[in-house]
Amino acid sequence: MHFSMERWHSAAEARFSARKYREGPNQDELAALEAAADMMHTKGVRIALGHSEGVFKPMFLWYGKITGTACFAAIIASDTADQHSIGYLGEAFILEVTALGLGTCWVGGTYSKAEAARQIALEDGERIVAVTPLGVRAESYVGRPRKSLSDLTGLTQQQLLDLPEWQQSALSSARIAPSAVNRQPWRFVVGENSITIRQSERNFGYAGVDIGIAMLHVELGAAHCSVSGEWRDEGESVTFVKNE
Repeated sequence: MHFSMERWHSAAEARFSARKYREGPNQDELAALEAAADMMHTKGVRIALGHSEGVFKPMFLWYGKITGTACFAAIIASDTADQHSIGYLGEAFILEVTALGLGTCWVGGTYSKAEAARQIALEDGERIVAVTPLGVRAESYVGRPRKSLSDLTGLTQQQLLDLPEWQQSALSSARIAPSAVNRQPWRFVVGENSITIRQSERNFGYAGVDIGIAMLHVELGAAHCSVSGEWRDEGESVTFVKNE
């Protein structure tokens, strides 16, 4: 299976959080999902598929209800995994699922963690950080509200337009990155050949995961303009530096 940054860039623009499904994946789709999950693992993070009617049992009456599919993927982390890698790899899998034509939704709290753990063979020191339902969407695209790039960067509209194309593309892609309860717990600082993502809040303990998701989106936007780079980890901020 070949993963493509441009394929994921297109998927990022089409992806939305789907909570209503017509059905789960068919056998061919399930095989493709299994293959993708098997190939995605890094720095103590991996993906595993499960099936259970009880994982998405409603919590708080109907709040966060997922309906129509019992198939899910678990984003699993070891006790040595860093939060950024969890978000980065989890979002990569979600975008691959989107590219396959199926629906997803990052779910961090409103699911049965005990039931999910019963369906997944966890190794010592591993935990399930989040899950996503998998299936055929029964709802149309719904855009979620996002902060403006001016709010996220402190730059004026003209200053944003004056940026190199790759930075505009990277910021636009990062702006639509999903985050826990859609809080967008980050700010972007634009350098001459770099973009820094700074954590702006803890976001119920998920900010590190959210940063990892945004990191992938920055890379996808840059790659869309044939730009690659490297990440520098600076604690509560990370910086993407363009390769010369």
